[in-house]
Amino acid sequence: MGRAALAIKYQELREVAESCADKLQRLEESVHRWSPHCALGWLQAELEEAEQEAEEQMEQLLLGEQSLEAFLPAFQRGRALAHLRRTQAEKLQELLRRRERSAQPAPTAAADAPKPFPAAAVLPTGAARGPPAVPRSLPPLDSRPVPPLKGSPGCPLGPAPLLSPRPSQPEPPHR
Repeated sequence: MGRAALAIKYQELREVAESCADKLQRLEESVHRWSPHCALGWLQAELEEAEQEAEEQMEQLLLGEQSLEAFLPAFQRGRALAHLRRTQAEKLQELLRRRERSAQPAPTAAADAPKPFPAAAVLPTGAARGPPAVPRSLPPLDSRPVPPLKGSPGCPLGPAPLLSPRPSQPEPPHR
């Protein structure tokens, strides 16, 4: 009876192992399909398509095939979409560059390199203008913990609270 139970357990183990292997294969395919590099390629292709459509619309307008009233809203939507995709592609490229830089080991000679003088020590007063110094104690934005988001995937932050134009407590009368 023990041998029969052991055979049943081995059969269950084989089934679970096969199921696990199938799921692992699907996971690897999904990870490759949804990798940041693939998303960047998709965004760039969509950006080129949106820009091409905008050019075609301009040509139709110039040739008189489309009225100005029909052209303006369609062109504005197309350019807004192209701008959005360009911005997303640039941000994703920047993120991928940061990731690649952080993955590369830092050279040890950089620690021994001389540090430049601060601009205030070299330039006369008032000439060292520029962006204010960033505190060195803050970690980069990428490494800060992200609080969990609430809401649906389309709107991760949920509905925005409505602000009343009037304060919740009435103001005292003026004297």
